[in-house]
Amino acid sequence: MLALLFAATTINYLDRLLLSTLSPVLRDEFQFSSALYGNISAAFQASYALGFLFLGRWLDRVGTKKGLFVAAAVWSTASILHVTVTSASQFAIWRALLGFSEGANFPAAFKALAEWFPPEERSLATGILNAGVNLASVAGPPLFVALTAHYGWRFCFFAVSALGFLWLLAWATQYQPKSIPAPASTAVSYRELFRHRPTWGIVFGKILVDPTWYFLLFWLPLYFRDVHKLDMSQIGWALPFIYFMSGIGSLIGGWANGRLLKHGWPLQRTRLSGLLLCACIVSVAAYAAMHSNALNAVLIFSLAAAAHQSFSSIAFMLPADVFPSSAVGTVLGLGGFAGAMSSVVFSAVLPGYLVPIFGYTPLVVTLTCGYLCAVAVTWKTFGRFQPVPL
Repeated sequence: MLALLFAATTINYLDRLLLSTLSPVLRDEFQFSSALYGNISAAFQASYALGFLFLGRWLDRVGTKKGLFVAAAVWSTASILHVTVTSASQFAIWRALLGFSEGANFPAAFKALAEWFPPEERSLATGILNAGVNLASVAGPPLFVALTAHYGWRFCFFAVSALGFLWLLAWATQYQPKSIPAPASTAVSYRELFRHRPTWGIVFGKILVDPTWYFLLFWLPLYFRDVHKLDMSQIGWALPFIYFMSGIGSLIGGWANGRLLKHGWPLQRTRLSGLLLCACIVSVAAYAAMHSNALNAVLIFSLAAAAHQSFSSIAFMLPADVFPSSAVGTVLGLGGFAGAMSSVVFSAVLPGYLVPIFGYTPLVVTLTCGYLCAVAVTWKTFGRFQPVPL
């Protein structure tokens, strides 16, 4: 079951990495300005936010198996439609459809983990699942660069969408829920959820943290091209190394949190100490990376990415720590919506206008301050991590 969810997450991220990895090539072919590229990225992020909001709640109604199947069918179709693109506006349309449907992946995946794994095992399972992001990020860029050189960029979109359709067959025939509860007549209302402080903690935590990761996903290829003058082959090895190290961070974060729980640490102390350590590393490393040469920037960005993914592995466990399974999808959807909308502004639209004026450093330094603020918000809103009485 974990392998199927891992594969879905990997394919999901291959789809979304395609545009950013190939952005230098596409910018040359379609004459994208920084602002136009930012707007195309914003189309993905805004629709991704809406997907989180509506599909997370929908998943609590229809269940993980049916919900993720439908969503993956739509995002695979959206991916293959990129092959037909001839203009920037068409890119924006298909990126928007892709983003909306991909909003179901994480609510569905972490809802399934909450059903299948107890808290002391859930952290490592979350780290493994989150590493699917990093496998895609490691394997994707060099593979996309090589395929583009031999077959053109359109073939990349076709190949990734084909993987999505193959996954649908495996999911339909192999995935079985651990338990099949009776469908709820009504989902938990948003009003009810917002009566409880942990909901606000998840929402504001995602607002503060998500833009940094999406900034790295969307803008690192252009950062290395514009600031350090790397060519596509050099970018093709720099990005996989950064994302490989982020995968190591994801596994370490999940494993370490689970080990502390098994050794008797209280849930509150375990989660908050892990988040605080990762937040400090991200903030210091990202600042250092912006003041280094190309090689050192790659190495230090790798450390920042590893700390981010470790932070993320812990943060993804928080809803399941205090909310019942019947509400986890909705809560994750609310948090994902808030984080994605924040990312529209701070990792898509604003960089397109601010980077040409101020460069990359002020944006990166400002964004990474959000991690420490997110830890403070979690501490204030989750309290002693008592179950939420819905």
